[in-house]
Amino acid sequence: MRQIVLAVLIAVPAVVAAYAVPALVVLALHQMGVVHALSGRAWAPISPYYSFVVTVTFYGVLLAIVLFFAKRRGGRAWARLGLRPFPLWVVVLMPPLALVLQVVTVIISALLSPLLGGMKNPQACNISQAFGSDPFLALISIAVIAPVVEEIVFRGFIYGGLRRRWGVTGSVVASALVFALAHSFSVGGSIVLLGPSLFVAGAALAIVYERSRSLVPGMVLHASFNSIAVVAIFLVGAHASCR
Repeated sequence: MRQIVLAVLIAVPAVVAAYAVPALVVLALHQMGVVHALSGRAWAPISPYYSFVVTVTFYGVLLAIVLFFAKRRGGRAWARLGLRPFPLWVVVLMPPLALVLQVVTVIISALLSPLLGGMKNPQACNISQAFGSDPFLALISIAVIAPVVEEIVFRGFIYGGLRRRWGVTGSVVASALVFALAHSFSVGGSIVLLGPSLFVAGAALAIVYERSRSLVPGMVLHASFNSIAVVAIFLVGAHASCR
């Protein structure tokens, strides 16, 4: 319990700072006229780079916090967090599984949307507005950086820590619930709409980690899942419909 309280006391201010520092820097540059001078059209051309910096800072802070606590236990921190050898054939199955998982989560959201008055998933608009017309930075942020760090945090750190106390089933459920809540709050959407599909995705990733005993297959699954979403968002032109 003391370890959990300490983690929260360190993580919450650090994560807030990870968001606030880049925002304050950009605000200062904007007030000084630097943003306008560089962009010519104010904020829009700068937005993808700002979002990328925030992503790198945020996930860098999360990774540093997790490594701090992992190293406190001594031994090989990376191996304890799940970065271990893995069967190659398992990784080959991850992209097709990601497509199936993407279809399942879309169906879940589509079924829930009419029950919530036609509410739409806000993730597409958030991503398109954050990265504008720069799909390259969006892919690096959402399909590379986020999956790697999130698998270390949610599966290696949270699921791995819970499993020693709660067993497989309880840990899959609890870690998937934390995963769903964290992502629902981060995009500012309805937990009722986003929560179930995110819970399914989190549970699938935890099961992949449990069966493979390595984070790498889950990273590939998570990256493939996010890549499909990002490519779909930019192909359908979500940015224009979100204005």
